[in-house]
Amino acid sequence: MIFEMDGRVQVVVLQTPSVEVNKLKALINEKMHHSYIEQYVQTPHLNEDKLYMLALILNNTGLPEYKKNQYIVTAMLVQMALDTHDLVSNTDRDVLTDNDEKSKQLAVLAGDYYSGLYYFLLSEIEEVKMIQVLATAITDINEYKMQLYYKDIHSLETFFHVFKKIETLLITRIAAFAGETDISEVAAEWLLAKRLLNTKNISGYSRLDRSLGHWSEQIPVSCREEALHAIDKFIHEETSLVEKGLAHFPAYLSSIKTCMLDTLRASASNKSSMAEEG
Repeated sequence: MIFEMDGRVQVVVLQTPSVEVNKLKALINEKMHHSYIEQYVQTPHLNEDKLYMLALILNNTGLPEYKKNQYIVTAMLVQMALDTHDLVSNTDRDVLTDNDEKSKQLAVLAGDYYSGLYYFLLSEIEEVKMIQVLATAITDINEYKMQLYYKDIHSLETFFHVFKKIETLLITRIAAFAGETDISEVAAEWLLAKRLLNTKNISGYSRLDRSLGHWSEQIPVSCREEALHAIDKFIHEETSLVEKGLAHFPAYLSSIKTCMLDTLRASASNKSSMAEEG
């Protein structure tokens, strides 16, 4: 759907079909496939929520289809490169087996391999500005990661703030680059709420690990019990921010608003149902 609003043409896509997301997943998996790397390195998880959000953001622009696909594929390769580097073990070299050491070295190289792929793909369409956006986002994300690695965090509130930046900065920067500021303002909250809701009914420290991934190791043992309770509070805060932000969405984004609310509520509903069945 295309119409004019405030002197500019708006392109509205009423939905993001699952077949389109599946096509993008296939493109990403095809680009990142490397049999030798896969033999030794744990393949990074493809975050479908981030893929879904990127599709929503870029489908709402007037970009040609090939550019939308190129942006999405390259952005997800960046995300997977960042995630692959995070898989590098911190285990002391003296206790590593030869295979462990090889896997550790290849994890670093695999991250570099995925990084090189996105630069190559972008260079094919000469997208210098997009490369700058991604490169700046990578630098900022790595700076936030260093804060957690070196435990330069003095409260759980700050920890969650930094964790949120690491998880969502890439997507919000792309949304801003695409001129979708309305979406970018709630994208971070939506992504984080979805991630935390997916572990809402898991109990004990396993829930903390599932919610925060390897970053949970950076939380002092003395604060882990407090962190478990903080997750529920954080879910509530992020969900409230999403609902508040979507309430002020312009009319031309009504279909995206519906998609975001429906998927968020479905996650909450599914987890509640699982808890009741358990």
